[in-house]
Amino acid sequence: MIKINVDKKSEQRALDSLKLMTLTKPKRRIILNKTAKASVKTSRQNQKNQQTPTGKAWQKRASKKRKKMQIRLARLLTVTASNENKAVIGWRQSPTAKVAAKQHHGYRQRHTRASAIKALRNEKN
Repeated sequence: MIKINVDKKSEQRALDSLKLMTLTKPKRRIILNKTAKASVKTSRQNQKNQQTPTGKAWQKRASKKRKKMQIRLARLLTVTASNENKAVIGWRQSPTAKVAAKQHHGYRQRHTRASAIKALRNEKN
């Protein structure tokens, strides 16, 4: 025979979860949208403070001459899509997302005169 004991706190959490599952679609959408916006706000604050979500400081730049990383990118972070089941947090424009990914992963870019000319020619076509 299996015996299960439940304390009041875990019972209340289970009841709260059941209540959330029975919410109407508009209520779920509102709650999810507010949660996503709060997550964006937290992410912006973490970028401003140059720290991870756990509070650990980001690795410093190799060169002291350059300023903090990703400061201006934080303004462009937003909720890009939302419905009653999920919300997507992303960048307003795809070029911004590419820059953010490069900065996040530390990719290096090489710019040469030839690549600039090639980009201009492709832009005209």
